[in-house]
This record gives sequence, structure tokens and C-alpha cells, in this order.
Amino acid sequence: MKKGDYHMEITSVNTIINNAVIATREEFKDDKKIIKGFIDAIRLNKELFLNSNMVDTKNNNGFKIDINVIDRILNKYENMNSVIGDNNVNELSDDLLKSKIYDKLGVVLVLFDGNFYTMLEMMLLGLYTHNAMIFDYDGYMWGSNTLLINIVEAFFKKQGMDEKLFQQSESLRVNEFFNNNKSIDKTVIIGNQEFVDKYIKECTTEVIVSRYNNYDLYIEDITHKDLIDKILGLGMNLNLYVRDDIEVDYDATIVGDVDEAISYINSNGSKNASSIFSSDNDNINRFIKNVKSKRVYLNTNPSYEDDFDIKQIDLLREKVIVVPNMYDYK
Repeated sequence: MKKGDYHMEITSVNTIINNAVIATREEFKDDKKIIKGFIDAIRLNKELFLNSNMVDTKNNNGFKIDINVIDRILNKYENMNSVIGDNNVNELSDDLLKSKIYDKLGVVLVLFDGNFYTMLEMMLLGLYTHNAMIFDYDGYMWGSNTLLINIVEAFFKKQGMDEKLFQQSESLRVNEFFNNNKSIDKTVIIGNQEFVDKYIKECTTEVIVSRYNNYDLYIEDITHKDLIDKILGLGMNLNLYVRDDIEVDYDATIVGDVDEAISYINSNGSKNASSIFSSDNDNINRFIKNVKSKRVYLNTNPSYEDDFDIKQIDLLREKVIVVPNMYDYK
């Protein structure tokens, strides 16, 4: 169901920010216990996620959630160690010691395209970094994401933590957040190139961007049509380009050749992962050499090996301390 189909009382941006600021005042009690409990809560509610996701997909407001992807994400974070409070001391000289430590930022605003997996990963990073998270998006996958928020709020309440540590805005209200930015410590923008470009210029806080979970696919050969159909059926955030002499019934941007496809991808693509379906070695080599993506795939799924490129240290404040080596600093 699209977000607009819900009747709700819109929470003010000031209230959301104030809730986040208050929620950061209490430190976590036991990181490993909290994170394990959160992961267990997600696993316990897999069927609920599937049911909620069916409503989203039925209303053309989301892609089909894959339980295997959820498991992959949870497994990735389950045994990770928090770097908060790490104090790695190195000898700078005979007389000085240098120590680097990390601390939480406080309030992180996440502007994203509504991708459920993105929200889940950012929540996990929020737990590891002790930050409050505000999720602002346009209602895509609203049912699945709202269930995720409800589950985490119930979990926080059970743990005696502030249930407003993670919040979502009822609609994409970027300008309102930017105009009330004094208590927002960092903004994370996650989406395709168009999404990132639209908001990064207006951002009034420290900002980082990611194009995770956005893909580009260029087709000039349908030898692997079954695989292509399977990829398209996953409902991913995908920019699709098809050469004009290929007869397929795909909703795609039609291009004249590989160079035009590369131009489109470099101008409007995700910069994350791009795939070419072709049997022409010259075109394949041109694509691999010239497309500006972190990962390039040949005749396979561009989401085959996708790694979230936002890390703990991106959401932490780094502090370098230099002291005399006789000083017992811990």
C-alpha cells in the first residue's frame, strides 16, 4: 500500500529531531546483547515482513523482499565489533604517543529511496555507532519499512531504551530537515545519481553519499534472456538500457550502441554496479573500460556481490590524542 493511502497525523520535523536528540542522551548498556536481540527480533518476524511486503508489491510500491538477502545482511553484522571506544595507541616519537578513538555523532539523518534493505543496514550501523537515526523517504515500500520501525521500537522499549532512537518521517520533507539542521550531526544520502544530485547541493550539514542497491543494466544480446527476465522480476532499483535492434518487451531506455549506453550510465546511473549482456568482445571491453561504476558485471546479475559502502567510522567522530609517553592515558 502506498504511503498516501494511510490516514495519519503528521509528526512535525521539530518533534522528530527533538525526539532524536533526547534519545541519544542514554548510552547503550551492552552492545553485543542489544545487537543480538535486534537481529533475533528481525529473524523472528520474517513471515510478517513477507506479508507486509506482499501489500507493497500488490500496490506497485516496492520490490519483492528476498529472505536470503535479509539473512545475508544479518549474518554480516551479527559478529561485527563496535569500534566505539577503541583506543589504539602508537608511538609517535621517543617522547610522544598518539591515540585514535571514535565516538558517536549524535543524530544522523538518512535520506533514501525507501529500499527496505538499505533501512535495515542503516539501523544495524546505528546500533553499532550509538547514533539516533531519522529515516526520510517518499513512502516507497512504506508497509515493509513501517513494520521494521514498529519492530525496532517494540524491541527498544523491551530493552528499556528510548523507542524514538530510530524514527521515520511520514513523507519526504528534505527542506524542512535542512532548515532545522542545528541538531543534525550528519546527513546520509542513499539513492541513484539523480536522487543524490537532487539533494546533495541543498544539504546544510556534513554529508556522505552512497548509491548502494541501485544498478544499471545494458542489453545488446538476449542469449541469456531467461536470466535477464529473472533479474528484471526481482524488482530491483534498476536503470535498464536496450540496444535499438533488440526485440524485447522491456520498459527501458533505447540506445543506439554501447557508447550511448555508457554515456547514459555515466551521466545518470548509480555509479554502484553495472552489467552488460553481450557476446561482442569489443563492446564488452569498451563497457568495462569506460563505464564509471565500482563494480562491472558481464552477462550476470549486477547485484550478485553488493556490499554496503557506508562503514562504522563514517558515522563516528574521530579524535586523535597526542600525549607524552609517560602519561598513563586509557
